[in-house]
Amino acid sequence: MASITEMAEQLGKAIASSPQAANLRAARKELNAQPDVKRLLEDYRKQAEKIGHLEEEQKPVEPEDKRQLEDLHGKLVASDVFKKFTAAQVEYIDLMRKVNESMAKALAEVDQELRA
Repeated sequence: MASITEMAEQLGKAIASSPQAANLRAARKELNAQPDVKRLLEDYRKQAEKIGHLEEEQKPVEPEDKRQLEDLHGKLVASDVFKKFTAAQVEYIDLMRKVNESMAKALAEVDQELRA
């Protein structure tokens, strides 16, 4: 029987070669090939971080900051490249959630046996 680390490596390789991972890599490559969309995404992240920091410090968030974030968001969601990237991320995250749920279920069964 394979060791746990060998099985983990096999699982990692299976995930890496999954259609979800392939779609995410392709969508990331397409996003990176679009400098305007990539810049929009970076500007959005920076603006969101700025607002997040202001809120953490309990400082007022100016209406202009909120408007700028909304404007950047609107431009991003209008981009087909960004939509494709986001959909690929969701599919990949869903796969990882299912993997984690499966492992948690198996570990819960072991935990129940230990408590008996």
